[in-house]
Amino acid sequence: MRIKVLPDTVINQIAAGEVVERPSSVVRELVDNAVDAGATDVCVMLESGGHSRLKVRDNGCGMSRDEAILAFERHATSKVSSIEDLTTIQTMGFRGEALASIAAVAKVRLVTRSRESEVGTSVTYRGGKLADVQSCAWSEGTEIEVEHLFFNVPARRKFLKSPRSEMAKIRTWLAQSSLARPDVRYRLIADGDEVLNLPRAGSLEERGAQVCPGDLMPVSFTEGGITVAGRLGHPGQALADATGLVVLINNRLVSDKIVVRAVREGYDSMLKDREFPVGYLAISLPAPDVDVNVHPQKSEVRFRHPNQIFAVVQGAVLSAVRRIKRPMQVPMQMKMQVPQPVAENAAVAAAPAITMRAQPLSFMQAAPAESSRSLQDLVREAFPEGPRYQPAPQAVSSYVRQEDVAPQVAEAPRMPVLAPAPAAPVAAPDEGEFRFSSLRYVGQVLNCYLVCELDERLVVVDMHAAHERVNYNRIRRARAEQKLTTQKLLIPESVKLTAEQVAALMDQQEALAALAFEIKQSSLDTVEIHGVPAIISHLRCGALLKELAAEPVVEGWRERLEERIDHMAARIACHASVRSGDTMSRPEAYALFAQMDEAELSGACPHGRPVVAEFSRDAVERWFGRDR
Repeated sequence: MRIKVLPDTVINQIAAGEVVERPSSVVRELVDNAVDAGATDVCVMLESGGHSRLKVRDNGCGMSRDEAILAFERHATSKVSSIEDLTTIQTMGFRGEALASIAAVAKVRLVTRSRESEVGTSVTYRGGKLADVQSCAWSEGTEIEVEHLFFNVPARRKFLKSPRSEMAKIRTWLAQSSLARPDVRYRLIADGDEVLNLPRAGSLEERGAQVCPGDLMPVSFTEGGITVAGRLGHPGQALADATGLVVLINNRLVSDKIVVRAVREGYDSMLKDREFPVGYLAISLPAPDVDVNVHPQKSEVRFRHPNQIFAVVQGAVLSAVRRIKRPMQVPMQMKMQVPQPVAENAAVAAAPAITMRAQPLSFMQAAPAESSRSLQDLVREAFPEGPRYQPAPQAVSSYVRQEDVAPQVAEAPRMPVLAPAPAAPVAAPDEGEFRFSSLRYVGQVLNCYLVCELDERLVVVDMHAAHERVNYNRIRRARAEQKLTTQKLLIPESVKLTAEQVAALMDQQEALAALAFEIKQSSLDTVEIHGVPAIISHLRCGALLKELAAEPVVEGWRERLEERIDHMAARIACHASVRSGDTMSRPEAYALFAQMDEAELSGACPHGRPVVAEFSRDAVERWFGRDR
């Protein structure tokens, strides 16, 4: 096979394939150029999702006639003049490939006028070839129209998504990228309908409220010349992928695995393996410490000190997450279902239905049903201020020791369970900060929820999630202070498992030992529990070990041993807590509220589920139509 030089048309189409992937790629390049030109108003117009036509119009500085023609040459740019400039890039574009790449695979018309020019210039390209240059009347700024993308590369065109998908992709990108430039107005018009209009904002927070509305916690952190700012959602809002997390690096929208992992780590144990938080973070650092010239589409970056970035982002998120104490704000929306026309011969006319919808619904869902157990002494120990705890009849499990049930009939010696630990030092509350102890307890509903009032608000507390948070914090604090002791069992508890589960459990012996468990393998499919953490010595722990043995363990967990230990600690806290179906008295509820005021991360349980949700009086009155 003989080596030869490719024709310019093929070279340009290859380059276009790296830069232009779909209509959203074109929009990204053109909007970036508009922002670099100093535009304060950018309008994107689509037809058929950009398949047939798209336009980007701006009020930037515009170009002269010669510059407009030169702009379509490969690597023609006004932003880089020497190799040193690549280390201090502040603009969104810099390679000078955008217009050349787009023009190689579409029909492009550029109309522009600079402030110094008396008339505008129109330049037309078809398939990478200059077709026409004319003078025309035009206001200051630039408009670029792209028609029939990939018309000369049909193999690429058939891989485009549907017009609806492309429009949604462009809308999402435009909204997210607008966080980098709050001072710019962004509009999106699709097939004649305005689907996005983001007016200029005075700050990142103001633009964030436009793009990411809802109850998000603020993040503000500076260390080592790195600043992290933005807002993040409650762990109960987490998604199954990272699409809900917007990351800006020096005002550049990017996708970076280091930052995403640091954000997840910052949520401590409150996110599951496949959960990702929602919100946005703007990270600022010195330009020489980040390389933006590593991806043709400028969607990735490389850090000079990745470990430092990871540590700072993780610390910033953790400092914000620790302040999760206030209830989840649950907006209620009335949804009127319009009755459908009924035929004249219809026997019965359906009545109009009125439904109420909480958004998002996941905030309101109860935790999965859990196995019952005896709690006669648990709450007496956990809530020393309250009276003797009396569980509901169905709360007694089939595996509870007879001596655990006996106190329901006659007094028995108290069992050592979750003895109250010294409270961790807590900073004085800010004025207006949510306090559980300020709630006025009304009653318990649906077996698990404590209904309260506070300042014209309806507040609902998940008693299991709240107690789970208290117990989890105690376990972690006891381990940190090396006070997590083992209670030897007089008679070892035998636990029957599968051979695979026994192997998996014994493989995690180091993590179990860190939580004061002593287990031994007695046969191919059986383990024996010889010691348990003293704080749960009143419980049969066989069910807990069965849960841990049945869980799939993430690959590489040994390198993240502390994360695995925290996950196990959350399981222990779950088993040691009050359950749905147990009855909690008023003094016990107030004792739990007092302990929650002292608890770190009291707004969510160790698994990330909300502990408390609130509804404004206005929202409640909307339920019943009192706002009309």
